[in-house]
Amino acid sequence: MSLLTIKYAPQHSSEIIGQDLAVSQLKDFILHHQQKKQNAALLSGPIGVGKTSSVYALAQELNYDLLELNSSDLRNAAAIHTFLGSALGQQSLFFRPKIILIDEIDALSGTNDRGCIPALVKALEKAAFPVILTANDLYDDKLKALRKICLEIVFPKVDHQSIFFLLQLIAAKEHFSSEESALRSLARQVDGDVRAALLDLQITSANGPVTFAAVTQLSDRKRTASILQALSLIFKSSTIENALPALEDIAVDLDEVFLWLDENLPREYTSSLALARAYEHLARADVFRGRIKRQQHWRFLVYINNLLTAGISSAKEERNPKFTEYKRTMRLLKIWQANQKYARRKEIAAKIARKIHTSRQSVVAQFPYYQAIFAGSAQTELIREWELTEEEAEWLGQ
Repeated sequence: MSLLTIKYAPQHSSEIIGQDLAVSQLKDFILHHQQKKQNAALLSGPIGVGKTSSVYALAQELNYDLLELNSSDLRNAAAIHTFLGSALGQQSLFFRPKIILIDEIDALSGTNDRGCIPALVKALEKAAFPVILTANDLYDDKLKALRKICLEIVFPKVDHQSIFFLLQLIAAKEHFSSEESALRSLARQVDGDVRAALLDLQITSANGPVTFAAVTQLSDRKRTASILQALSLIFKSSTIENALPALEDIAVDLDEVFLWLDENLPREYTSSLALARAYEHLARADVFRGRIKRQQHWRFLVYINNLLTAGISSAKEERNPKFTEYKRTMRLLKIWQANQKYARRKEIAAKIARKIHTSRQSVVAQFPYYQAIFAGSAQTELIREWELTEEEAEWLGQ
C-alpha cells in the first residue's frame, strides 16, 4: 500500500486545504513574476501545512517545469554560483516556463554554510525564472537578507475542521472503518500538520479500525520546530502533558528561551494572578540555571524544563482564546549591540597598546582617557600613529 501522503498529494491548487490566500498569492507571483519587484518568493509556515505541495500542484496545473533543490545542495558559495547560477538562467529543455524551488532554506547553518545567503541573494538578482524558497521559521536571523528581497507568503496552520473533512474523505475512499470522534481527535492533535494527520491515519488503520482509543495511543510527536511554536504550545496547551515536550526539539539556546518567555508572558497572560504565578516559575527556573552555571550540577536541567513548560502552562486560569503575535525580545539586539561595541573597543585598545607598550587590559580600563586625547588632539596624526581604520576613527570620535 502506498503512502497516503503520496497517493493523495494535491494535483491542483484547488486541492490544497486551508491555504486559499497563500496559494492565490503564490499563483499570482508565478504568473506575473516578471512584473514583480522581487525575483523570489519566500514561503513560511509550520511543517506539513502545504508549502512544498502547493508549489508542485501549481507547477502541474500551470504546465511549468519544476527544478527542486534542497538547502543541502547549496552548502557553499561556489555551489550556488556554479549550479544555481546556471539553473536560474538556462531555458527549460522543452522551452516551457520553469520554477526553481529551494526547500528548507532555513536549514543552512549559520557557521558551516557561511557565505551561502549573500551568494544566494546575488544569484537571485539575475534570475530569469520565478524562484520559490520555503522556510519553517521566517524570523530566523539567517534569513534577514532574503526577507528584504523576497515576496513573503505565509502559510498558517491548517484548522482542525478542514483536516477532519480531509480525513473523513480519505477514510471513505480507502474503506477504513473509522469513528467520527477518532478522526476529530486526530485532526486536533496534529496541530495543523496535514502530512502528520495522513501518516497517523495510515498507521492507525493498519492496526485495525480507526477508533478513539487507538488514536489516543499514538505517540506524541515533537513538532516544535521553532521557538514560536514552542511558545504557543506552552501558553495555549490545556494540559501540562501537552506542554511538557515543547522545548525538546527546538534549536534555541536555553538563555534565549528565558528571554522569549519573559518578553511574551505579558502578551499572553492577561490575568495578574496568572502572570505572577508564571513569573514565579520562570524565576525558580532561573535559580536552577544559576546553580548549573556555578556548580555544574546538570541534573537540575530537568527541573528547568519542567518549570519553563508545564509550570508556566499550569499558571494560567484559562487559555487565552485570542491570537497572540509573539515578539522577538529586543534585549538580544541590545546585547548584540553592546558586544559589537565592546569588540570594537578591544580592537582599538589592542592597537593603542602595541604603540605605547602596555597591555590591552590597561588601555581598556583607561579608555575614556584615550578618547579624550583623540578628541582634543590632531586626529590625523593619531590615526596614522595608532594605525586606525576609517570606521575605527569614526567610532572613537563619537
